[in-house]
Amino acid sequence: MVRTEELFKEMLDKYDPELILNALDEMSRMGKKELIALGKSCEIINRAEEDKNHQP
Repeated sequence: MVRTEELFKEMLDKYDPELILNALDEMSRMGKKELIALGKSCEIINRAEEDKNHQP
């Protein structure tokens, strides 16, 4: 639960709260398989961004 709170606070620092609420609302309508696919997509995007930031 602590990690979830940390991530939520981090998102609030980076993004408009209305955007976050809209995303959460949309996610609440998704099924389990859709949420898993979304999570995997986010992991891929995050890895690509990290790789991009570590290039000289």
